[in-house]
Amino acid sequence: MKKELKRGSGIKEVSQKYNLSIYTIRYYEKIGLYKVPRNENGVRVFDEDTSMRINVIVYYRRAGLSIKQIQHIFRTPTQDKEHIKIFLQTKEKLLKQFDDLKKTINFLDYKISYHKKELSKKTSRETDAN
Repeated sequence: MKKELKRGSGIKEVSQKYNLSIYTIRYYEKIGLYKVPRNENGVRVFDEDTSMRINVIVYYRRAGLSIKQIQHIFRTPTQDKEHIKIFLQTKEKLLKQFDDLKKTINFLDYKISYHKKELSKKTSRETDAN
């Protein structure tokens, strides 16, 4: 379960919530993916808007979008057709990966079943021998 951020969270809390390193959070800010408000001492204070932006970035990265693609999407918010194209292509790749993973899981299930049967045969022979 994800930890809820309180209003004006620090970088450590954001790091824990989104399972990102502090370095990554700072890097995303440095390359302009978001701006983090700071308090009077210059310490980053992550507000709800920044938290939502980071959440979007996490999902985009999880989906396989590159940093350049994410920057482009953020810089061109009104280019809906282009964004749809990127998202459809990404979805297609993910569905292919998902299908490949299902096939791999089925193969592993087969191998587990096979080896359990072999182990059962060996156990039976050992029991018969005693």
